[in-house]
Amino acid sequence: MSKELIRKGPHVPTEKRALERLKQAVELHELEALPTVAGIPSVPRYLVTYMNSQTANDAMRSATVVSITNQSKLINRVFVTFFKGFTDDSSPVGTAAFAIPPQFTVDFASRHLPGELTVTNAVPNPELTFDEGRAVVSSMWPEIGVSARVYYTAGDGDDRLHAITDSKVVVYGRRNRGD
Repeated sequence: MSKELIRKGPHVPTEKRALERLKQAVELHELEALPTVAGIPSVPRYLVTYMNSQTANDAMRSATVVSITNQSKLINRVFVTFFKGFTDDSSPVGTAAFAIPPQFTVDFASRHLPGELTVTNAVPNPELTFDEGRAVVSSMWPEIGVSARVYYTAGDGDDRLHAITDSKVVVYGRRNRGD
């Protein structure tokens, strides 16, 4: 895992000081994928109102990416849980989890996408390949920034980008204020 995180690529900082912080976080095991483990405290904080992950054909494919920045001064264990439409919050189809150090951003995705589009740091196992619904973002600490988008691609390897749309993110358990 540590070699994968600091190997040159689009997700690795080029600025020397930021690269040193990344290496230190990896060495101290502050930045790592988490297994889906019951008992790690977390609170649902945000709802991504639309999640789409399709690979049924090579003409139109999709994947949802949720970017989360830890604004806490502590390592924040963050979970993105994906649910199908027409189900309640008791039956997730997938969960991705990550321990994020302060001021770091991690991309959670419904399935892997090519690094040329975006780097996906955390993906549920199994990847979601035929699901529409919503995603719930939970964390240990409330200080997180969240954005979400759906990538629409074509080709078996997602090699042609058609569009990127923003998904609405609302506070969990609250109504959408129409903004």
